[in-house]
Amino acid sequence: MFTRLSIPLALCVTALATTTHAGGLPVPTVEYSADRVIETSAGTFEGKVYSAKDKERSETNMQGMQSVVILRRDKRIGYMLMPAQKLYSQLDFKRAQEQSGAQPSDEVDISEVGSETIEGHAATKYKMVTKDGSAGGFIWITRDGIPVKMDVLSKSGRDKTRTTITLRNLTIGAQDPALFEVPSGYDAMPSFGGMGSPGGAARGLFSR
Repeated sequence: MFTRLSIPLALCVTALATTTHAGGLPVPTVEYSADRVIETSAGTFEGKVYSAKDKERSETNMQGMQSVVILRRDKRIGYMLMPAQKLYSQLDFKRAQEQSGAQPSDEVDISEVGSETIEGHAATKYKMVTKDGSAGGFIWITRDGIPVKMDVLSKSGRDKTRTTITLRNLTIGAQDPALFEVPSGYDAMPSFGGMGSPGGAARGLFSR
């Protein structure tokens, strides 16, 4: 059901989605939706993102299969959905962050470095570097606190992994609360107790 690629990428999205909730960075002050493009060494993946207060839904198309990650910061839990099979798995928020390699925000140096226009939206550019030097990059955030782009390079030994996430067709407006719930008719999927770390993408970035 899950491909070897889909679990690490889903956990990577979990780590990246916590970024704007790290200390020192603005958080979204509006609800919004957007198309999202994730570029990694494993390929380019397209999908959608929906955001409301303390809630986020990420949809990603991988190898012809759609996966969905729902984050509920208000409940400190998350869900991974497989719509084609109508299956879901509940994620403990802390465990998901540990699996993704996220680090506490006090272990990351954040500084404002300028402003740029990304996909037609004025944004402030921030530099992010982990204090242990394992990862670093930039994030662009609009005045409404929306992270419209992120470009991160992570290191593990001699290996380096770059991940770029860009939001396109950004639309600000109220989101349907049902987007952030497990749909009725879904069954719990078998446990993946041995889920591995994504080994790159946003390793060493942020937890709330």
